[in-house]
Amino acid sequence: MIKRDSLIQLLNYTGLKKPLGWLHFKLQTIGLPKITPSIVRALPHDQNAYTQGLTFHQGQLYESTGLVGASRLRQLDRLSGAVQQEININHEWCEGIAILNNQLVQLTYTSGKTLNYNPNNLERLSNGFSFKGEGWGLASCNGGYVMSNGSDELVFRNEQFIITSILPVTMNDRPLDHINDLECVGDKIYANVQFHNHIYEIDLFTGKVLRVINCQAIIARSGRRDFQDMLNGIAYLPETETFYVTGKNWPTLFEISIP
Repeated sequence: MIKRDSLIQLLNYTGLKKPLGWLHFKLQTIGLPKITPSIVRALPHDQNAYTQGLTFHQGQLYESTGLVGASRLRQLDRLSGAVQQEININHEWCEGIAILNNQLVQLTYTSGKTLNYNPNNLERLSNGFSFKGEGWGLASCNGGYVMSNGSDELVFRNEQFIITSILPVTMNDRPLDHINDLECVGDKIYANVQFHNHIYEIDLFTGKVLRVINCQAIIARSGRRDFQDMLNGIAYLPETETFYVTGKNWPTLFEISIP
């Protein structure tokens, strides 16, 4: 069986990726509102950062990067994009992050555990959580966590990381698969999807996609090398009601406004 990324590479090589992707997207999203965000500012970003997740806490921006040997946890200056604090995570492939009760939780991809930190100094804590399956995206949500695992399901967990419910996500009554990084804002969840050039706004209670946020203009300004440097990383800043987004190995971090 041809793997998904190999198929995309083949279509890209033959010149069919864009027209087929456009047609597939149009068919998938018939009837859904398409929203174009505005770019508030573009900031420099480490092009070696394989971004897996972004989150805000008390006005500070945090980033988790992946790949074994390249996984990092960083605190970034939201006005300049500069790295203020950073630690290396050895022998792990790290994924999404969330902060709850003044504790930063970082997922691992296949190790079935979280790495927990003090967000003020990035000091590692000893009370990591365990979980089954893969870890992809993570966000704090309604006093607990919401987590993705690369499927069409969002897993809700309490403060102790125990599963409380599972929400299937659908777009026009079809499963929305390969959900990646997440951000929870009120009764909406904003999600990246692997290899997609859009952010999806999902109803927290029904799991239905409500709107599609078209990020093509952002990607055009991102400076990314190719489609494998996919859109990933969403964080919401309540003080400005704006989002910060980037992608894997992007040299640019964006602050955007979603109407």
